[in-house]
Amino acid sequence: MMETNAKRTGLIGLFTIYISFGLYQNPSYLYGLTRSASAQQRSNVKDRSPHKVLAGKSRSKPESCYSSDTEPYFNRWKLRFSPPHSNCTSTGKYLFFKHIRKAGGTTLRSYFNDVFLYHGKPRGMKEYGRSRRRPSEPDAVYFVEQEFSTMDYKCPIIDPRWNNSLRIITLRHPIERHISEFFFSGPGHQFPIKRDQLYVNQTYTKELSEFLEENVPAWMERDGGKEGMVGKFNMLFGRFYVDNFQLRALAGCSSRECLEEKNFTDENILKYIQNFHPSVKSYATPVPKCTNFIQVQRTTNLLEMCSKMQKDDCSNGCDGPCFYPSVAWGEMKTKDIERAFEALKAYDVVLLMETFDEEDQSAWLSDVMGVPRDANFALHKKHASNSVVQKSNKREKTHFYR
Repeated sequence: MMETNAKRTGLIGLFTIYISFGLYQNPSYLYGLTRSASAQQRSNVKDRSPHKVLAGKSRSKPESCYSSDTEPYFNRWKLRFSPPHSNCTSTGKYLFFKHIRKAGGTTLRSYFNDVFLYHGKPRGMKEYGRSRRRPSEPDAVYFVEQEFSTMDYKCPIIDPRWNNSLRIITLRHPIERHISEFFFSGPGHQFPIKRDQLYVNQTYTKELSEFLEENVPAWMERDGGKEGMVGKFNMLFGRFYVDNFQLRALAGCSSRECLEEKNFTDENILKYIQNFHPSVKSYATPVPKCTNFIQVQRTTNLLEMCSKMQKDDCSNGCDGPCFYPSVAWGEMKTKDIERAFEALKAYDVVLLMETFDEEDQSAWLSDVMGVPRDANFALHKKHASNSVVQKSNKREKTHFYR
């Protein structure tokens, strides 16, 4: 059944993206320590690639303080968040986390909280209260987590906030991710046996098999990922089935050309997108109270008032890279896969959830974040958070539902 569903919903395209960006496994890409000094000096060269925006005008690529092609990976936290070079204009400093649902996001959030504390830049309730009283924090590093909306694939080129951010994303095998969502917030949460007994002797029980056969197809046919998405932005990916989920999360469109290609010509939608587009709206000044904070007492909880305020100070939503409307509705094609690749290449860190507990990936992430590899909060030491299905061995962590 799972193989048939994968073919029917186009998940093979997602799997292509998933397996193609396990970049941490390549040591030269991983550490970047062989970069020459001259290459690092070239990191300040300006890139003036034009981008066709909604209004039909061309816009220069925002000036970047660093180049991901030449900047060493070791302690990139310090390199990225140090005072900008004289030829750069700071637009705030952000740790941007593209949270793919059911791909280890809550575990990463807890890890990021520890990283902030290690660097003496907590992002807890106290900081949230202070942010509502102060317009800016000169030395702050803001945390922004994007989970329920799509990312414009051109964001790295047109959003000035991207250049002063450390950008991280986690991917997961698409079938595993979908069925995890099914058990977490879909009909699967009603399954009558204990979650730590779903997998018995490395095979499905008859009871579980019958339950999946009856409920998964019906769950997939609901309109959450089809017509129900059109016209929605901030809650594009809710707690329901959405086909090509990871692809849609990274292949959003905001230019008129791209939108017309997808047959989205509704003038009200176009106007709404244009009002918040970086080509029209300035995002040069950070709005601290409209960033995300982590409840230190329970680091699985995210304080994200900015995504819930409709008529308050954060009526435009959260402040951070790529937090402006873009479209990922409708049929997804090969060109959308190419767009998702383009977006992924701009990230500093691309992690695989299935290998969270492996020391190699954990050590590399520690190096990037400028924290000790043997810290008690290192990724490979983190216990899975927000997980309702327990996995007891390596195979279950990668092939639990297949």
